[in-house]
Amino acid sequence: MEAPSPRYILSRALFLIATVVVVLFCVSFYKKKQRQSAILADLKSLSSDSSYFQQFYAEGAQKSLVRAVALIAEANQLGIPPESSIDRALGIETKTFFSEEKPEEPSYRQQIVRTNLRANYENFLKLGYTADFHTLETMKTGSLPPIPSGPEVGKKPVVATYISAALSPGIEKVIANLEIRPPQADGRTLTDLEIAAAKRLAESLAEAKLIEEPVRDKIIKALSNPAP
Repeated sequence: MEAPSPRYILSRALFLIATVVVVLFCVSFYKKKQRQSAILADLKSLSSDSSYFQQFYAEGAQKSLVRAVALIAEANQLGIPPESSIDRALGIETKTFFSEEKPEEPSYRQQIVRTNLRANYENFLKLGYTADFHTLETMKTGSLPPIPSGPEVGKKPVVATYISAALSPGIEKVIANLEIRPPQADGRTLTDLEIAAAKRLAESLAEAKLIEEPVRDKIIKALSNPAP
């Protein structure tokens, strides 16, 4: 029997290599899509009304926010931009180039969640975090690792409230009221920007029927006239 020619052996080897590359690509693509779907499902659960506005414990709300930001960061690493992953988790339809129908306006509650998640993801970036394995794995447990760079490097960030629980007991359990920030001194005076953000949130919560108008008015009045 005549031995295969070098040309034949080379062609078969190249075919085998190409097949292996295609199979590995398909497996990688499938795993990526599978992970994307899992991330969006988890983010959908964390951004639901029962999770975002009705946590039982303040610590649970803080951990849920940190996990949500980690999911957004991982989704971005896998090719889903933050705006898209947030909207898809909330069920907000985005208008496509070929679509002639105008998408429905997000509900007040969806707007609150979207604004809060976007702001906290931006704070994640401003603090110098990246979507590396260690950071994401730590955040998936609900904890933030030490700040990696900047003037507060090595310190632990905090999950602070826009509206103090002293003004509205129980609001510390609402994820929408939480913000990831650098470490802060106890008893410090709120900045004008922080006061304005707290007032906007109070207005939004009332519009979404999550608090009554008298509660909104009480919060805004207290923020406008802080105790000395």
